[in-house]
Amino acid sequence: MKTKLIVLTITSTLALGSQAAFFGTGHNWNNGNSAAKSAGKPVNIAPGVMNVAGISRNQDNANKINPDFARTSRQCPPFCIQPTNPFSPSQVEMVTELDVIYAARDVAGGDTSVLVVDARTPGWVKKGTIPHAINVPYNKINSKALVKDPMAVIDILTSTFDVKDMDGVLDYSNAKTLYLFCNGSWCGQSPAAIRALLQIGYPEEKLKYYRGGMNDWQSLSLTVK
Repeated sequence: MKTKLIVLTITSTLALGSQAAFFGTGHNWNNGNSAAKSAGKPVNIAPGVMNVAGISRNQDNANKINPDFARTSRQCPPFCIQPTNPFSPSQVEMVTELDVIYAARDVAGGDTSVLVVDARTPGWVKKGTIPHAINVPYNKINSKALVKDPMAVIDILTSTFDVKDMDGVLDYSNAKTLYLFCNGSWCGQSPAAIRALLQIGYPEEKLKYYRGGMNDWQSLSLTVK
């Protein structure tokens, strides 16, 4: 029994040493919420992909989801489960984390034709958002905003989304492709923004819906800023 324990101790020590060598002495093991960090197998975004434009996954194999997203029961309305395509008959594409990650990479690389949009209210954004995303709160571009102050909505379209106002006619030929998200499948904020954009003529092929939102992003322990 003592021999087995000695062998186990030596094996564990060698394994930890190997992990430390893999990540390097400068690796930050404190990227997460848990106090005690556990070295383990590398957590890639995809096979062989550890980091994209500053986005990575927490390397603590014992890390757990952010408590802000741990609740399973939220009052509906307003926190109702969103359908796959809440914009029918418009065919807005629903995208995954990988799509958003590579859109963020394109933005970071200087691609001005793409924008990652956090449609949540500022209070939620302060708790963390997706790197390289900008915040355009849904209540500034939803249907109520269109009725209350349509020119304010158009100002966002022209100043932020590269829509051109041609003497009252909106030209979307150079409009950005928007990747919109909010808190997840129980959040209706980004769908409300997308429906309003469709209502005002934004091309459906230039609108992408990340239904999983911050709930799924946090469950995968992806980088937040």
